[in-house]
Amino acid sequence: MPRRQEHLRAAAVLLGHADPLVHKLMDQSIERLGPRHRYVTHNVEYLHAIRQLFGDEAALEATLHLLHDWGVISEEDYAFGVARRAPRGVPPRGGKRA
Repeated sequence: MPRRQEHLRAAAVLLGHADPLVHKLMDQSIERLGPRHRYVTHNVEYLHAIRQLFGDEAALEATLHLLHDWGVISEEDYAFGVARRAPRGVPPRGGKRA
């Protein structure tokens, strides 16, 4: 599973925006449930809830998060834009924060 920073990089490059809150919500229950957190937050009902609370862009980003976790999207799919378009506060892979 990609780390939150990787989810943010992918969203910034592929969607043009990255909201840390979306990814925090997607993985919020991992501390209590471990890998089983996906039963709670990685499903269509949860995507609908995110859409209702935060709008279509957040739901699209949550969908990207799922595809990333499932291996449908990989780093190769967004590596072309990581250095250029990383979200503020997220260093390029292997880089340092400014």
